[in-house]
Amino acid sequence: MRDRGLTEPRIEFVFGGVNDQLKRELRAFWSQYGNAYQEELRSFRIASRNSDGLKQMDLLKKPISRQPAAISRDQLGVINGIVFVVLRELEESLELGTHAYFQRMYIIPGYRQPRLANQLFRAFLEGFDRAAEKRDHRANVLLAENINPGLQKAPMRRYFARLGFQMLGGNQLGGEIWARKLKTHFSF
Repeated sequence: MRDRGLTEPRIEFVFGGVNDQLKRELRAFWSQYGNAYQEELRSFRIASRNSDGLKQMDLLKKPISRQPAAISRDQLGVINGIVFVVLRELEESLELGTHAYFQRMYIIPGYRQPRLANQLFRAFLEGFDRAAEKRDHRANVLLAENINPGLQKAPMRRYFARLGFQMLGGNQLGGEIWARKLKTHFSF
């Protein structure tokens, strides 16, 4: 078992800059942890189905693209956490624009701690804000679905609000939907 407290994690913003080596590492990561991630999502959805009566929203259409945005590595250089984004077309009735980036984060259970999650998420947000020229200009909002019941508590809601997110409501799966405005960049 690795000693997870010896050094700071190495966090990298990788959106729009994934090379062949990182692709192989990410394939290995998802090969090892993808089923556990999907099972965790299923368990959160079951636990959240009877949530606290938030306005229900059907936000998303078919995904257009999915890519990693930030990763964390342990002291041996092995990926132990990832933030990824999915570009999706939105329903017009939401009045959030035509497209949005949808964000998710997964940290291997043995490494989960508030400090790492905060560092990884903040590095992602700072990098994503600076990467306007790499993002699809049609997306002017970043969406986060907090399906983990632990994220649906007052301290986490305040945390998201401090980071510039605004709660929009809930979805059919029991998650809270949060939105953060993005600056866009369009060039020919």
